[in-house]
Amino acid sequence: MLALEKVSHGNLSYRRDKQLVAEYLLLYEQNQSAELLEILVRAHWELVEYLAGKFTHDPQLREDLVQVGGIGLTKAIQRFDSSHNVKFVTYATPTIVGEIKRYLRDSTWSVKIGREAKKLYYQMEEARAYLSSKLGRTPTLRDISQWLNVDEEKLIEASEAGPNRVSASFQQETSGDEMILEDFLGVSDGDYDAVENRLLLKDMLAELAPRERQILYLRYVEGLSQSMVGEMLGISQMHVSRLERKTLADLRMAISS
Repeated sequence: MLALEKVSHGNLSYRRDKQLVAEYLLLYEQNQSAELLEILVRAHWELVEYLAGKFTHDPQLREDLVQVGGIGLTKAIQRFDSSHNVKFVTYATPTIVGEIKRYLRDSTWSVKIGREAKKLYYQMEEARAYLSSKLGRTPTLRDISQWLNVDEEKLIEASEAGPNRVSASFQQETSGDEMILEDFLGVSDGDYDAVENRLLLKDMLAELAPRERQILYLRYVEGLSQSMVGEMLGISQMHVSRLERKTLADLRMAISS
């Protein structure tokens, strides 16, 4: 194990210097050194820049997101526990993205927009991008309606939320903020049935294969886009989409029965 006095201030990279950075993380767990924290933040800064770039191409907004993402990175380093046998980058990514999303949620909507409308707007943006690639043309409102299984009138109402955003350059890559699995299962939080379904859902989630369970966690707890999840797991966005749809369909069928 490295001693603190031997820690170098060199330009470390979490990708290039994996072993050394891992040792520094272990050392930081032991002594919580402010000096070592700064070194680890610098070593992972390119991860923050990469994730911030996923949300916008606007240089000014991107710089803001990088700074906000840096807060998430610092929190992740301070909270990381190597005993859980999870890679630090896998652990830190949802925390960084969460800080970025909270910033965007709080600062990029100029008027009060309902949570359901915002969520549906994000789903429409993601569906439009996916269907454009799948169909080889710009999807119609009916195409999106059938894909999302949502009435066209609701889609029109949700689409009106788009112009109310302050930043037109913000590229929505998520399916909405603060999403929960019950939203896709058609269950209202306030209903009595939701309590029973939550208990049933908890048992079913525990029986899922690790990858499917991780996909649902990253998508509906951390709110990451399918492309981000695919990058984290080393699979394509299409593969994530297929696994997600199949898993949700199985969960719906199990609950309805």
